[in-house]
Amino acid sequence: MAGMFMSQIAVILVALFGCANLVHAGKCSDHLLSLSADGWSDGYESASQYDFSACTAVFSTFERHLPQVHNLINEHIAQSFVYSIMSSHFDTDAENRLGFAKYLDHLADTMWDDAIALVKYTGKRGSSVAPILDDENTGLRLSANLNDGIKPWTEIEALALIQDHHHNLASKIHHLHGNTRDTSFSHFLENQFTSQHVERIRELAGHMTNLVPMYQETSGSDLALYLFDQSLA
Repeated sequence: MAGMFMSQIAVILVALFGCANLVHAGKCSDHLLSLSADGWSDGYESASQYDFSACTAVFSTFERHLPQVHNLINEHIAQSFVYSIMSSHFDTDAENRLGFAKYLDHLADTMWDDAIALVKYTGKRGSSVAPILDDENTGLRLSANLNDGIKPWTEIEALALIQDHHHNLASKIHHLHGNTRDTSFSHFLENQFTSQHVERIRELAGHMTNLVPMYQETSGSDLALYLFDQSLA
């Protein structure tokens, strides 16, 4: 009986010791306790200033990936502009490919929405996407070479360019996903990007498979393009 009683006392002491460690283990609580000790609760300005970094939303290894995240945001925004310009090109009366214009407009919106999702997630993790002027050229910015990809495209050139871009973007995100040890960030990449990229790349590859052989038949290429455009409308 005495042995059982002593065992219960030992369990209680271990639990109390663990709670005490939890109370004193956090830098946020330590910082607030130090502010309180300086007199902030007495109604006058404390000699110490509140340190936001002590009670930050930043945790795990997410901040290690900020340069890659910034680059992904920049790339999504830049490509959204390119797809919008491509859409307006096919929407002119000279081209009159309204199906292509609608398809590209949807891609532009998707790229923009993904950029916003990245910005919001970065803020949720306690980090910033504000413009940064440094030697590494990180931070939110619009590519200086945006005009390099703008020209009067043909329908097949436009699809090929989009296919190449999505292959490149998917490879970057898969590489980032494979290298992160941040569980939340990994989950975000899977939900927001990886499945979407698989579907989009397969869709684009199928479009090329259907369109290119028909386009190579010179006698019926115009009709083939017209019918394909109608299928996208």
